[in-house]
Amino acid sequence: MLFPVVLLIGILFGSMQVAAMPGVPSHGRYHPSDMDDLQMQLLGDTVLPQPYAAASDHPAWLTICGVYQVASNMTGLRGMRLWNIMTPVMAGLNLCLFLGLARQLRFTRTQALGLTAVFLSTGATITWSVVLETHVLAPTSLLLAALILTNRRITSRLWSRPSPTDIATYGVAIAIAASITITNIMLAFLAVLPTNVFRHPAPARLVRRTIRRVPTLGTAFLVGIGLLAFVHIAGWYLIQDRDMRQFLEVLVKGTGDVARMIAGVPGSWWDSILSVAWIAPPIDAYHGSPEDRELIALKRSWSTLPAYLSSLVVLLLTICSLRVVSARTMFIPGFVLFGIALHSIYGLGESFLFSANYTWATVIAIGLLGRAVIPGRLEWIAFSLATIMLMVNLFIWKHGIDWIIENNHLVPPVQ
Repeated sequence: MLFPVVLLIGILFGSMQVAAMPGVPSHGRYHPSDMDDLQMQLLGDTVLPQPYAAASDHPAWLTICGVYQVASNMTGLRGMRLWNIMTPVMAGLNLCLFLGLARQLRFTRTQALGLTAVFLSTGATITWSVVLETHVLAPTSLLLAALILTNRRITSRLWSRPSPTDIATYGVAIAIAASITITNIMLAFLAVLPTNVFRHPAPARLVRRTIRRVPTLGTAFLVGIGLLAFVHIAGWYLIQDRDMRQFLEVLVKGTGDVARMIAGVPGSWWDSILSVAWIAPPIDAYHGSPEDRELIALKRSWSTLPAYLSSLVVLLLTICSLRVVSARTMFIPGFVLFGIALHSIYGLGESFLFSANYTWATVIAIGLLGRAVIPGRLEWIAFSLATIMLMVNLFIWKHGIDWIIENNHLVPPVQ
């Protein structure tokens, strides 16, 4: 009965958020990826309206847009009506997937529910569960991939003598992880690499085991790329993207574009820890203008201090979890550290934009640490922390909504 109850809680919570959200904040007033360009793309008004809209690094986005357009026509729920119905359902689904992952990792029922409550109350979930594009879908894809990769029967065979079925299953996990944001492919890569060297550094053994697992990784990678290519072809068919430039941009000009983007990114490497923040930064604490091709950076002030502090605590606890997690689950905190390293180069001041990709992993990693250190009190600490964070993050979110309304930073309504 736990999963229906958790699903219902997620749907009710998401429905109240959608009802309170007066449209997605407009281009240049919030974050670069959450703008009316993406709404136009989802509705089929245009394919790639701006160079920085979801494109080459979002392999499944065009397919999602095409499926959405077909489904909205079939159901008669035109415009954003179907999306506003589905986002609460997706919030509930993500909570169920998280609960399932916690139970698969052998947390007790009350511990798993406590960690699910923490996941629901984090700044990433509350801020991004009503926003277009990757914020709703990234946790879904990553939790599905993690459920596959933490299955004992699959991972034990992947590390020894995998069968064609095992490699195909691993390829599916690679494709799912990378389907929404391509850098998330590292979640699947870390699962097969001998990442337990974090605990016991041994360069010679690391090289030896990595070489032994390269054929499995390479074969499954080809399977995953093939699946993503199929997904892309389906997207092209659905929305008639005649340029077929989603993957081509990566090969032809992606490197140059990324180099130019990184060179002009505001912020410092320290801001990368915001990608794991459990307390959301205030919406009105950003500066920058995507209209001028400038990415948005977070101001450093007393109002943003809780976000920075929560990020630092989460990062330190995640690093500590490396001492207690098993080799089978080492890829989960490893993925968080990869995200910090990635955003110390890319993203910087807007790192919180990507927090939905890593929050589930930080909650699981810190939960594994808590189970090893304070097993008898983990659930009560989790529920207490969830209550506090829920109140704080809802207050920050409501303050942001008021600021959006006061400044009229809204996408024009779509009928």
